[in-house]
Order: sequence, then structure tokens, then C-alpha cells
Amino acid sequence: MFNIIIFSVIALSIFIYTVVNLIKKNNSNYVFSLIPEFMGLIINFVCILLKVEPSVILLIIMYIFSVIIPIIMLILEKRKINLSEIINIVKANYYEKREQYDLARKQLVYNASRYPNNFLSHQKLGEWYEKNGELEKAESEYLKIIELKPKKYENYYKLALIYNKDQKKDEAIEILKEVLKRKADYLDASLCLGSTLYETEMYKEAINVFQDALKYNPGEYKLYYYMGMTYTRINDFPNAKEYYKKAATINSTLDVAKLNLGQIYLIFKEYDEAEKYFMKCIENDDEEIQAEAYFYLSKIKLINNENNLAVQYANIALELEPTLIKKMEKDIYFATILGKLKIKEEKNVKTKLNKEEKNLINYLDKTYGVVQNLTSKRKGVMY
Repeated sequence: MFNIIIFSVIALSIFIYTVVNLIKKNNSNYVFSLIPEFMGLIINFVCILLKVEPSVILLIIMYIFSVIIPIIMLILEKRKINLSEIINIVKANYYEKREQYDLARKQLVYNASRYPNNFLSHQKLGEWYEKNGELEKAESEYLKIIELKPKKYENYYKLALIYNKDQKKDEAIEILKEVLKRKADYLDASLCLGSTLYETEMYKEAINVFQDALKYNPGEYKLYYYMGMTYTRINDFPNAKEYYKKAATINSTLDVAKLNLGQIYLIFKEYDEAEKYFMKCIENDDEEIQAEAYFYLSKIKLINNENNLAVQYANIALELEPTLIKKMEKDIYFATILGKLKIKEEKNVKTKLNKEEKNLINYLDKTYGVVQNLTSKRKGVMY
């Protein structure tokens, strides 16, 4: 009977504590706790009346009902999480899965209004607004979340992402700077701040952010890649080349960096090095990277007067990305082989390249054209 005595003392103490708090705080969490506690005490009482030693399984059930569940409820209370609040969130998720979006939204709005000082309700509602494109309302919820948990820096970062979606770049930059003052090693915030500065053409500021981040994350390939992109935009190609190489070394699957490297070597007329990197790119499963690589391989072959290979590479490029014909038609090197090219119907190209990466490829291509024109003018040749 020793086990029953120990259990009785623990369970009864917790039960009395729960009843007192229910009366004192009028918190519905305690109702959810009292029911299993009472059931555990009833089982215990029956065992005492019958003078029966509970089996191990029965004792485990009693402890789960009267000790473990109440402790979990106390932990939830300490974290300001209400069980009925969680039930409402589960309901909202259920409605969303059934595509009853209006009901899901109402459930989350109700939760946030009923529990105004609870972090979880505002977080779920903020996520809902963001996912459904109601960015102003999402911003409002995340500001409330930050007010409730000012030291949870992930929420500052999420708010910055929403600001970026809403084209509020200045607000995103300010909040990310504030986060990095408090947590300088926060990689996601550094990447987001640097890329936002890059998008607003504040290239030198972006470089400073990436360099600071490298102090804490020297093995992060994204930082080297973004550094390469940013140095490219200020026409510092030697530095861009070094950072692209580091990014491609750390992440051997980063073929967009290899493509950019090939383009830079092409600008400097280092055709063998350029070809080496373009050849690596054609093994990629990204059709746009493959197509661009074949396009430049074709150009190198034309420069070297290997027209047959140039035609082969150009046709593969067009098979992958038919719209490249427009680029070929504007390029003086392709003039001699245009009649041998197979024009294809436009199609959806499989690519993971984002807008900035595509813009950078085009920028390097235009830079190559400018360099070629300047070189030709010095030689007295006009294209």
C-alpha cells in the first residue's frame, strides 16, 4: 500500500492547488486539468476501499491522470498558453483543410480577441494573414507578437519578410538592423538585410552586412554567393570571381555561381576557364542554367571558329530555352550560324533561379557586350 500512500499525497496536493487556482484565477485551463485529476483520485479511492495494490499499468494511468497532466497544464499556464486556445487553433486548422476559409479566419480572429495577451493566438493569426495576402493585418499581428515577446528575434525577422513582400523596404531594413544590433550572429537576419540592401541598390552597405555575417558564419556559402553578386553589381569582377569560387567550393551544387564565374571569365577573354565552368553547368537539372551554359559554350566555339560545334550547342540551348533565339539574333557572333538554327516553340522552362539571379545573368551578358564594343572601337571595328 506504500505506492497508494505516496500517490495519494502527491495527487491530493495537486488537486487542492488546482481547485484554489480555479477559484482565484477563474482560468478555464484548470477545468481541463481537474477532470483527469478527479478520475485518478477516484481510481485511487477504489483501490483503498478494496484494499487492493494497483498494478503497474493502473498506477501509471493514475499518475498520468493526476500528476503528469496537471504538470503539463501548469507548464502551459506559465507559458501563457490556454488549452481552449489550442483547441480553437486546431478547429481553425480543420476548417482550413476543408477549405472553409471564412470559418478558419473567424476562429483565429476570435482567439486573438479572447486572448489578447497570448503569443500563440496572434502568431497563428499573423501567419494566416500573411499566407492569404492580407499584409497590413499580418504586420499588425507581428507588431503585437514582438510587443509580447520582445526577445524572440525570429519574429522581427518574420516581420521584415512581410515588409519586403509589401514593398516596405525601408521598414524592413530598419527592423533588421535593430535585430542585428541585439544578435549580431543571426544569419537569416543578415541574409535578409543584405539582400534587401542589394535590391534597393545599396551595394556597399550590403557588402558590409555580408562581411560582418561572415565573422560568425565563415562556412555559409550563401554569404559568399551574395558577396559575389554584389561585387558584380559594382563591377568589381576580381572580388566577385573570388567569392563565387568560395561559394561553389563550399556548395558544389551551386551551378548559378559557376555560370556567373564563366560569364566573368568570358568578359576577361579567358575562354578556357570560362568553358570549364560552363561545362560544369550543363550537368545541372535546372533548364535555364543549362540553356545559358550552352549559349555561352556556343559563343566560345564561334570565337574560336569552331562553327559546327557552335551550331550543336546553340540548338541544344534553344531546345531547352526557345526564347534564347532573341539573344542570339542580337549577338554579332551568331550572325553566321542563324540560318542553321532550329527555332522552337516557346515553353515553360524548369528553373529555380529567382528574379535577382536572372537579372544578374543578363547584367553580365550586357557587360560583356559593352566590353566587346569598347574593344572593337579601339581596334577601329564597328558592330
